[in-house]
Amino acid sequence: MAVEAILVDGRRAWRKRYRDDPRRLSLAALDALARAFDLPPLRPPPRHPSATKRKQVEAGRLRALRASGVRVPEILAEDDDSLTLSDLGATLATRLRELAQEPAAVDTLSQAAIDAIADAHARGACIGQPVPRNLSTGDGGIGFFDLEEDPLETMTLPEAQARDWILFAYGIAKHYDARPGVLATLLAEPLQRAPAEVATLVRRVGRRLHPLGLLASLGSRSMRALAHAVDALR
Repeated sequence: MAVEAILVDGRRAWRKRYRDDPRRLSLAALDALARAFDLPPLRPPPRHPSATKRKQVEAGRLRALRASGVRVPEILAEDDDSLTLSDLGATLATRLRELAQEPAAVDTLSQAAIDAIADAHARGACIGQPVPRNLSTGDGGIGFFDLEEDPLETMTLPEAQARDWILFAYGIAKHYDARPGVLATLLAEPLQRAPAEVATLVRRVGRRLHPLGLLASLGSRSMRALAHAVDALR
């Protein structure tokens, strides 16, 4: 896949060109682990080797989410192996790095992202991979992009929504390395409001990965992020 910035009617846009990938990612081990520990939200969605199929999946997801009122890029043009998409602004990952020395601003952005995920779920949707690099922070609020995978090909909607919270927690946790308790507090309220099945699945993942989290807490910053995420989910 290749992504390039272009101008459409004088405004920034992105041309995303898909390529055939006959290798397929080796996700069998993760799938087996998720099945063995009865953790359906950790099952990986299929990665289609065909560029045309991956483009079709993303185009379909963009249209469905947009129709539901979720903020995603607009499809400006489309052909067999590419999409031209509107720009939604700087990524959440970029903004969090810029605000690293401003904890209150980090919390405000994190809360906005949490609210956007919860709103999408309330509309009957799931995101897929709502990690900071796949969230935008433009003037229109938090948006979502890079939607090549459809979790609903593998799991139920509650499982997919639980997966959203799990991946978001892991993705954001490194920005709370010094304040892991704050992350747990931020996630507590939306999970209390979530459907019982979603909350139960999230807690199950946190509990069953707790031993792994204890080991990870002794490692590098990225490993500690895993530990903080597991603890927050638990």
